[in-house]
Amino acid sequence: MGGIFINYRRGDHEDAVRELYDRLEQHFGEDQVFRDVASIVPGQRYPDTLRERVADCEVLLVVVHRGWLGARGPSGGMRLDDEGDWVRREIDQALHTGKTVIPLLLDGAAPPRPDQLPLPIRELAHRNAQSLRAARFEDDLAELIAVLETDVSRTWRPVPPPPPGYRPGWWLGVLTALLAGAALLGVPALPRDDDWARGEGLPWTLYATLGGCLLLCAPLVAVAVGRFLLRRPIDSWERDLHTVKHRTYVRQTWPMGAGLVLLGLFPALQTWGDKGKWGSLVLLLVMGLAVAHTAATHIRLTRRDADLWARWPQGLPDRVTRPVLRRALARLELRLAESRPPLSREQREKADWELKDMRRALGRLADEARRSRVRWLCQDHPWILGGYCVGLALVTALAVASGLAFDAAGEGRPRVYVTLAVVVLVGAALALSTMELALRHQRRLRTDLVTEAAERIALLADRVAALSAPARTRRPAPAPRPEEFAEPD
Repeated sequence: MGGIFINYRRGDHEDAVRELYDRLEQHFGEDQVFRDVASIVPGQRYPDTLRERVADCEVLLVVVHRGWLGARGPSGGMRLDDEGDWVRREIDQALHTGKTVIPLLLDGAAPPRPDQLPLPIRELAHRNAQSLRAARFEDDLAELIAVLETDVSRTWRPVPPPPPGYRPGWWLGVLTALLAGAALLGVPALPRDDDWARGEGLPWTLYATLGGCLLLCAPLVAVAVGRFLLRRPIDSWERDLHTVKHRTYVRQTWPMGAGLVLLGLFPALQTWGDKGKWGSLVLLLVMGLAVAHTAATHIRLTRRDADLWARWPQGLPDRVTRPVLRRALARLELRLAESRPPLSREQREKADWELKDMRRALGRLADEARRSRVRWLCQDHPWILGGYCVGLALVTALAVASGLAFDAAGEGRPRVYVTLAVVVLVGAALALSTMELALRHQRRLRTDLVTEAAERIALLADRVAALSAPARTRRPAPAPRPEEFAEPD
């Protein structure tokens, strides 16, 4: 539990002690501040509770009021000379167990000298004191809280990561198998038009087969261009965009979005007329829905950015992406850049927790980079895998239908069947090559990210250690909190 233990003696100054307790409780949390009257549950053995809480605390505040040294017991003797005096016993236990002990001087009370204290608590006279005056209560309290923040953390819990996105289950495999089976059985059974045989054309199924192969070739070209020709500029562009706020990203990229909208408006206006009015309306409706969805996404991501800045640390999802990890690193770098040394204990704990969470995410990324091909496809791209399976089944079915069409027209020859088989094999090779290039590309991206993030995490850990060095001067106010100011651009 830890926290602050308020050691005080009953008397006319209890209103100041109560106000001190309320303000510290408001700042650090109810379970982080102990005052006997407010914190001991009725029925508990107070001697045991007092000893346990002193042993558990990080800081013991010794409230020294005027007349504190001269307080006398019922017998007339000095209360501090009584070994059974709880004020003395609490101070003695804290000093001998290495706790931070701070004398708190109320309204100009003089700090005790060593010769005025019993031997077991004489060390108290050598601890630097903090004043708490009624005339400067707010300023003195702010300074005290700044001192306490070095050893005491406000109660906090990490915010859990957002729930994982939707991932299709077994039903997608069943649906893929049904669609592929329907294509293999249904397309060859379609009625055939033999008019092509009386001219110089070819069966439409053959054109469809070749068109399917061309469609399978397009993703391969895109992946190859991204992996080999534009690798460096794309990587550099992504690193820059992944680290900025969504609002900043929109400010930098809105001309591209506006250009796409204009490109969509041009054909809609060109086809406007009696014959193309409905088509134009449909196109405008689709564009309107796309713009509305983009606006809603912009609002959601902007709020998400503000939430991630104000409430930290927030855990990274199990399946962390490159933008999410890079954005988390950039936020922590910005927090530390804006922080003044020394960091409060709460800041140190949160930064350490976030760094550990990032290291765990790096371990998961490294494991993902070593996945098998089938596992990678099933986990990361189930829809694409299903689409490729259905597409290959459709190309195969169209090739079979073409062979049947040639056979029905009396044009069936071995070289025709071999050519059709080669076309199907080329389609399969294109699909497999695309997946293999994509697999190697994602492995490289994950491996590079692990190396990049590990270096940045090491630098951040060094930065936290440097900012955690003991203060050379007294801080006049508590450390600012993220929710008190907006995230800089």
